[in-house]
Amino acid sequence: MSTRRILRPRPDICQLCDFLLPRQYNRTKKSFLPVNSRAFSTTRNSCAKNPISPFASPRGSRSLSQQATTNRPKQASKQVSQLQLEKDWTEVKSICESLLSSERAPSEEDTLKTLTRCNALAEILLHDPFIHSTFTPTSKNTDGATSGLLSLDASTQKSAVSILKLTNDLSQLAFSIVKHPAIFITPKVLDLYTIIQANLRRAHTFPEVFHMYSHKPLPQENTVPIKYSKQNPNRISNAIPSAVADRALQAAIDAKELFVALELIEYSYTTKAFNRAKFTRKLLLPTTGVVAAPVAAYVVASKLALLQTTMDSEMATNVAFAGILAYTFFTGTIGVVALTTANDQMDRVTWAPGIPLRERWMREEERAALDKVAGAWGFRETWRRGEEEGEDWDALKEWIGNKGMILDRVELMEGME
Repeated sequence: MSTRRILRPRPDICQLCDFLLPRQYNRTKKSFLPVNSRAFSTTRNSCAKNPISPFASPRGSRSLSQQATTNRPKQASKQVSQLQLEKDWTEVKSICESLLSSERAPSEEDTLKTLTRCNALAEILLHDPFIHSTFTPTSKNTDGATSGLLSLDASTQKSAVSILKLTNDLSQLAFSIVKHPAIFITPKVLDLYTIIQANLRRAHTFPEVFHMYSHKPLPQENTVPIKYSKQNPNRISNAIPSAVADRALQAAIDAKELFVALELIEYSYTTKAFNRAKFTRKLLLPTTGVVAAPVAAYVVASKLALLQTTMDSEMATNVAFAGILAYTFFTGTIGVVALTTANDQMDRVTWAPGIPLRERWMREEERAALDKVAGAWGFRETWRRGEEEGEDWDALKEWIGNKGMILDRVELMEGME
């Protein structure tokens, strides 16, 4: 009786729908079978999407043979590219030697042309597979380069060694250009130099170059022999641009050079030239407005006094003048306090108690740079902050403490409110 009840068609649907439902179920059931059969595969997804049928046309086999034959041109192109790299390196080296052997001081245009050729070669090395897919060595840390070379096959070790040597030579050549006494380091030259070294993953020369940018003697044009004049390192024009300093700092972080990053911050964000440039760029106009505010307020008050008849004109001018100044300065004071005490941008490095607000505002770029370094060397998980240890981390924490800042303040950490 129960069997008949199960096999009997349901009255709420028609027989046609009842006939189609089992077929739809079987169709969906079959669609899940291939997914379960290749759920473990992670390297052949492209082949699974277009499975090769045993009844397929011979065009599929020809495509596989074509893929097999395309490997030979790739190997040939690799050899050709290696020869082309050596040829380009010879040309760049000859151009640099001719620039440095000039009896007169080279112009900025000639220096930029030479560095542009170096940058073109650096961009070729930047996209080389041996540098990115195999290893990313630095000039001071050769353990990564050695382990990367040992992991390569014997056929590719020679090519990888030559590329590594070419990268080091190109970095040293670019450094010799900006270090030459006759080369004047302009903002454009410094910007292009940081781009070259960032592409080559070489950041150890940035602190010295930043120091030369403001202390290197200036060569005089059209003088044989070349005469030099001393420059003032505290001039506004000798401030390191923020974009250049940020790019150099990121290159040092990518190269895992902690002390290079700290020296970069010391030679860029903490100099008098940088502070003066920031004051001129961001605070000069508001300061001029504050100085001119009383004069403008008195002129406006005198004009408003003529529009009323309830009191004496002089008394009305004084009342309006006092009201305008009170509103302007009280509102401006609240804005300054809100600007200098904002801490939403702080992550791990905060100011120690007792640091004046004006000093906090002037040194905000320095704090942000140290915050970026601390975030790169510490744990990325917020719940693991405070568990870091080691010589580098202790040195970083002591460095930040000597600057009037605190690394990982306890009351601001997650779960410690």
